[in-house]
Amino acid sequence: MLDWEGLIKRYVWDHRTTPYLVPLAKLNRRQADYEILAYCLFLGVLFAVVAVTALSGATSHGRSPGMALYGFSVVCAAMVFGFGKSYTAALYLGTTPLAGLAYLLLYGFRSDRHLLDTLVVTVLVLLLLRYTLRITTVARIYPTLPEPGDDDSPRRRLFKR
Repeated sequence: MLDWEGLIKRYVWDHRTTPYLVPLAKLNRRQADYEILAYCLFLGVLFAVVAVTALSGATSHGRSPGMALYGFSVVCAAMVFGFGKSYTAALYLGTTPLAGLAYLLLYGFRSDRHLLDTLVVTVLVLLLLRYTLRITTVARIYPTLPEPGDDDSPRRRLFKR
């Protein structure tokens, strides 16, 4: 029999590799690296799609070079933050939920769009705004985070059994 609970705990919600609920006071550098990587991948891919879509003119308001430029700048900031752990890049990435809310206020509440869809997207953007507060704090305290212990390495966990 497969131990589904153990597999989920080990591969999906392991506090060492998915530390989203770990308090900042208990966070180590490897956990912060995993959290920053996931955040940068999410925003980088999302805003790469935004940039390409804005250039193609497939949006409801036509071609938008300004939106494409902003999307490209977010992708660049995500790479800078992911590789360099720059606090300034994290602050710039923190503007993305605010830009999303501004977009929703300008273009989201139209008569041809379902209100429920817009409300769901608004709630998701507000959740991203809340999470952005955590990730900017992680970026600010990153240089002071402790290194993980030897027993915390994935290789050690693999051969621990």
